[in-house]
Amino acid sequence: MSEYITVAGIVQFDPRTRQAAGKEVKDVAIRSIANNKMINITVWPEQQTQTISKGDFIVADGKYSQSMGQNKDGEQQTYHNLSASVLHNLTGSNGTAVKSAVKEAVSSDTDDDFPF
Repeated sequence: MSEYITVAGIVQFDPRTRQAAGKEVKDVAIRSIANNKMINITVWPEQQTQTISKGDFIVADGKYSQSMGQNKDGEQQTYHNLSASVLHNLTGSNGTAVKSAVKEAVSSDTDDDFPF
């Protein structure tokens, strides 16, 4: 079962392109401002109208799911995934101010009440 959620955060790396369901999709990961967790986001062609790069502040809506796998150290890890149906890059012309405010919020927020 997947839920439809909205997440906001800072892009951790430049988008990576791959093929899925016969379409060229882009994968990015964000550090969520709500709970400081990494969320992997799949951006489908319909949402690729905005340029996204490392350090941008984005908001994405979509279907959330979890998966289990091994991290690079061979330990079991839960991965948080979002298949984006809506994506907004809010960095824009005032990107520096937005990034600073978000980084401050992430570093000061220790509340972990969210299920993902």
